[in-house]
Amino acid sequence: MTYMKVGVVGLGLMGYRIAKNFAKDQMLTVVWNRTREKAEKFSKEFNVSFVPLEDLPKYCDVIILVLSDDNAVEEVIGKILPKVRGKIIVDMSTISPETSISLAKRVDSMGGIMYDAPLTGSVGIEERKATIMLGGPKEKSEEVIDLLKHTANNVLYIGGNGSGLFMKLVNNLIASAYMTALAEAYSLGIKSGLDVHKISEFLSNYSIVSSPLSKLKCIKIEQRDYSPQFSLKLMTKDLKIINKECENLGVTNFISSLVLKLHELAIKYGLGELDMSAIEMLYENKDSENLKQ
Repeated sequence: MTYMKVGVVGLGLMGYRIAKNFAKDQMLTVVWNRTREKAEKFSKEFNVSFVPLEDLPKYCDVIILVLSDDNAVEEVIGKILPKVRGKIIVDMSTISPETSISLAKRVDSMGGIMYDAPLTGSVGIEERKATIMLGGPKEKSEEVIDLLKHTANNVLYIGGNGSGLFMKLVNNLIASAYMTALAEAYSLGIKSGLDVHKISEFLSNYSIVSSPLSKLKCIKIEQRDYSPQFSLKLMTKDLKIINKECENLGVTNFISSLVLKLHELAIKYGLGELDMSAIEMLYENKDSENLKQ
């Protein structure tokens, strides 16, 4: 594979770790972040340049975006668009497939190429243990896959632009519904008098419904440790995208629409910054003041 110079835009919880992986492999040349202090800290720690966003394409072959939502991605691409000729843009954000496909067309019209590359298993990204679902043109996909293996152990080419994001939505529809069902199951088990540790042990290791997600989240519910691995606020954002795409495609969405309503209630109760497993708190106490504590 030809050596590629990488720039990372967005140094949040996940972006910082992704950028660190490329810096450790001496592939990262530049970074940018909306909050200047965070970018300056990363720049000093890893000896990587922090440059104005509009200048970033001059210093790299591949621009990786790790941003919060559609508006952030649209704003960034709008600013770098005049300089994307010959560049590869890899958007690792989870945004609307409709938005991503539209942006990919704009990038293509300016001589660049864009891929959507959301990931699952973000808690393992620092150890490069995650799965990326890649959507975009086939022509450069092998190069992009090789590149992304510097930050994830599995990179799957799904298909054309938007397909990586649709696969992420398929994943997160199940993940959000499963997490909500786990929370409800804990409520049933605890109120029936079952030992909470035994519930966790069973659902994590012995049940027919045991999964990697139950191994991660059961212990958080048991210990009431809602420090974010993947925040409830971000899952709510993804559920809104899922419901919008279901509407666009004429998909009946009984489950995801109900799960979205529960997540919106949790946001109202001030749980958004906590881990997605904090949805369990809805079942503990219906009083909003107690939920906020």
